[in-house]
Amino acid sequence: MSTGVFLHDHFGKIMIRSQIGIAATLLLLLPAANFFYPTEYSLKAGIHGVSAILSIVVGTYLTHRAIPLIKDMPVHLESLRRWLLAATLLNLAGAISGNWIYMRYRGQNGPRDWILEQVPFFHNVLMEFKEFVSLFPFPLMLSAAAISYYYGPLRRDIARFVGITILLSWSFLLFGFVAGLILTKLRFV
Repeated sequence: MSTGVFLHDHFGKIMIRSQIGIAATLLLLLPAANFFYPTEYSLKAGIHGVSAILSIVVGTYLTHRAIPLIKDMPVHLESLRRWLLAATLLNLAGAISGNWIYMRYRGQNGPRDWILEQVPFFHNVLMEFKEFVSLFPFPLMLSAAAISYYYGPLRRDIARFVGITILLSWSFLLFGFVAGLILTKLRFV
């Protein structure tokens, strides 16, 4: 390999990692702003927002790691296990903080009451569905992580199952995230 190709590859990696770092920082600044929002629920909203964004980022990264599992391509199992464990813990944090702020949503004169008055269809269809779908990513990621730790090198069928579980978890995670964003735009929790 010539020096020019090496420098080009090295520069490309630096650029990609820099872009990821900048994007992640900007993405995390959005929910982190909730900590400074003038409401008594700013801590709850900030924690839930940061955990939700981090869950989406890690879950999205894992979808890219799931494709080789499904296609029976080689994977670095120890790295995959660590990312699955991180995703599981982030999904748990998102579920716990989501239920913590959910009390505000269901409370008297909370966003739920306002939404039922203004756009009842939104609540009766989307929010009722979101309340349950948002809880699915945690057990799915937990099962994928447990399976990856239980088995040594993953057999082809087990690797596919783990890959499909990751993709399914991410789809539920994305749906809950988008519905939550819509909720915050309708009425700040």
